[in-house]
Amino acid sequence: MPLLKKESAVKSSQAPLAPVGGRLCMRSRNSGASATNASNQAAQRRLSFGLGPQVQRQPDSSGSAAAAPSYRDCTESITGVSDANEQLEAARIRARDFVQAAIAALGKTPTAGSVLATALARHFVDPTEEQRVQIRATYRQMLPAFRVPNFICNRQNICGDFQAGWLADDDLIHVCPLFWALDRTCQAIVLVHEAAHDAGINVSGPHPFGRGTATYPAGNKPPPDGETPATRMENADAYGFFAAHIWRSGDTGKSCR
Repeated sequence: MPLLKKESAVKSSQAPLAPVGGRLCMRSRNSGASATNASNQAAQRRLSFGLGPQVQRQPDSSGSAAAAPSYRDCTESITGVSDANEQLEAARIRARDFVQAAIAALGKTPTAGSVLATALARHFVDPTEEQRVQIRATYRQMLPAFRVPNFICNRQNICGDFQAGWLADDDLIHVCPLFWALDRTCQAIVLVHEAAHDAGINVSGPHPFGRGTATYPAGNKPPPDGETPATRMENADAYGFFAAHIWRSGDTGKSCR
């Protein structure tokens, strides 16, 4: 699916998160599967990210760490936390690092017992070489997404039971209050999940069950019968958890719910 263009005039940042002529994709802290009943638009929301060119941070002349950028609407009154900008900046950079690590790893041939082989089996159900090339291409499509203007914060009453979301109408990543309760690894995984949607992964139809469910169990558990490389390649969670597995040289063992 081609990346959507940002509109020149973005709607009110604190309007209810509901699709207007497009899809709204968000990730829930519960099962990870969104209902597809057209009468329940809130339940259709899934994680996705609006992605753009990478931004290279430049250190200041004093050599001290650069201050976090001011993300749109990421104020304490909206997010409920005092350090939302710092958290989101750290999560954004970590997510980008995850994706870069995945791209580098997928350029190699997996060997038995390696971190790459284990991660491929656990998250993508032993994909073929051709499928690995496709997965790597998807990660490459995600990379341009991680720039500061693509993110916006929303209030709890707007987000409901979701951690973050990508709205097709404004092509922005909407970060929700439940996001701040996650640790840094899970925050980054959530952002990679959204980036996968923006890159065209599972942008229509039922949302696959996420990590921590019977379909995609957390921890050192094999995929159940019926899961295939093709099904996992359409599961945005797989991209987040695989990339984290590679970057950390080990699985998180979590579901990030």
